[in-house]
Amino acid sequence: MRNILFITLIFASFSTQAANVRKIKHCGNAAERTIEQALDFLDNNINTIINRTGDLKKGEKKKLKKKLSKLNYKCMDHKRVCRVKPDRGGKDRHLFNQAVVICYNNIRTILEDDAFCTLADVLIHETGHSAGVKKDSGHNNGPNNDRVYRLGFAAADLCRELGLDRSIPRNTND
Repeated sequence: MRNILFITLIFASFSTQAANVRKIKHCGNAAERTIEQALDFLDNNINTIINRTGDLKKGEKKKLKKKLSKLNYKCMDHKRVCRVKPDRGGKDRHLFNQAVVICYNNIRTILEDDAFCTLADVLIHETGHSAGVKKDSGHNNGPNNDRVYRLGFAAADLCRELGLDRSIPRNTND
C-alpha cells in the first residue's frame, strides 16, 4: 500500500511540474494579447532588468526568472481586490504563489497613453513578490527604493527607452 501511495505522489509531482506553464486567465482577447506582449518584453530583457535593479541576490535572480516563465497572470478587474483601490495595479495573492492578480483596467484608466510600460512594471513587480524578492518593511506605503519596486522601475524605464510605451485596450472581461 505504501508503494502505491509513494508512486502516486511521485507521478502527481511530475505531472504538475510538466503542466506548470505560464497562463493568462480571465482576460478579454485584446487584454490577453497585451499582457503577452508585456511578458515577451520582460522575457527578452530580464537580464538587463535584473542588472539595472542592482543588488538582487543570486537565488532571487534564479527564482525570479523561473517564476516569470511559469506564473499564471489573472485579470481580476471585476473582483473586490481591484475595485476597492482604483490605483492598484496588481497583487501577488494566490494559493502557493502560483498566480498574480492584475488590475488591468486600473492601469489602463490611470495611465492612458503610458499604460503599457506600467503594465510591464506591475507584472515584474508582482512576479518579484511571488519569487520572494526581499522587500522593505514600509513597502506597502507606496513606491520606495526596495528591490521589488526597483525591479518594476527598471522594467518600465527600459520599456520607455525602447519606445514601447502606449495606451492599452480595455479588458472586456471585467
